[in-house]
Amino acid sequence: MKKKKSKFAEAPPVASDINEANALIEELWEQLRHYEDKLKTSCSNSSKPPSSDGPKERAERKKLKAMVVAIREELNKVTQGVNDNSRS
Repeated sequence: MKKKKSKFAEAPPVASDINEANALIEELWEQLRHYEDKLKTSCSNSSKPPSSDGPKERAERKKLKAMVVAIREELNKVTQGVNDNSRS
């Protein structure tokens, strides 16, 4: 069985200036919102019947939740110290 490539296997992108960093943060933030919205959808809060939330969907929600956590951690790493540097 072929193993899936991790979305975060590559090194994070490096911004050359503050505008590029802001654009990257904005793009990642949109992606994070998309994943969080997708996590919120289930049979209990949509028009889908309960039987449509099978094991695959539950597993997918777990994967998405883990991805959201990973994105938040990466954003924290990237933005750590940004506020401190901007005050100098």
